[in-house]
Amino acid sequence: MSEEIRRILEAVAKGEISPEEGEMLIKALKEKEKEERNWPEDLSEKDFVLREDEVMEGDLVLSKKKAIIKGKVKGDLVLINCETFFSGEVEGDLAVISGKIEFDGGKVKGDLALVGAKESGRRPSVGGDVARISNFFISGMMKMLSPFISNISVSSKKKKSEREE
Repeated sequence: MSEEIRRILEAVAKGEISPEEGEMLIKALKEKEKEERNWPEDLSEKDFVLREDEVMEGDLVLSKKKAIIKGKVKGDLVLINCETFFSGEVEGDLAVISGKIEFDGGKVKGDLALVGAKESGRRPSVGGDVARISNFFISGMMKMLSPFISNISVSSKKKKSEREE
């Protein structure tokens, strides 16, 4: 998750800005990032699959999707309210916020954060810290913020096959 989005969500959680203001800021940030990186207009209607031989350049943020991650993400991976199967590799951090994730090994070079998420399977090897936050407060916050973050779906356009490298 980008530092800017994290700050916006923290400001909403602290009551420093309204959820509506947070949503507007996130949308503006998303539009700016899309223009800077030429991201596709909208991935939110499709399931997301990163095959074993594919590499995603940069950070990947998915919201309310069914995702299969078997390839490599060269950045952070943030999954918000997703139903995910993971056996791939993340060079940065992996954050699972709400939703479900089924692990089948894999590798996370950074930190693994599970925030209000349900996990199953064999966890990946993790180079950094593992944080599991699962309590009533977090679940309530995610339900409150879910409508505002449901439209976030960002990815790098540079998805390629390892054979192309």
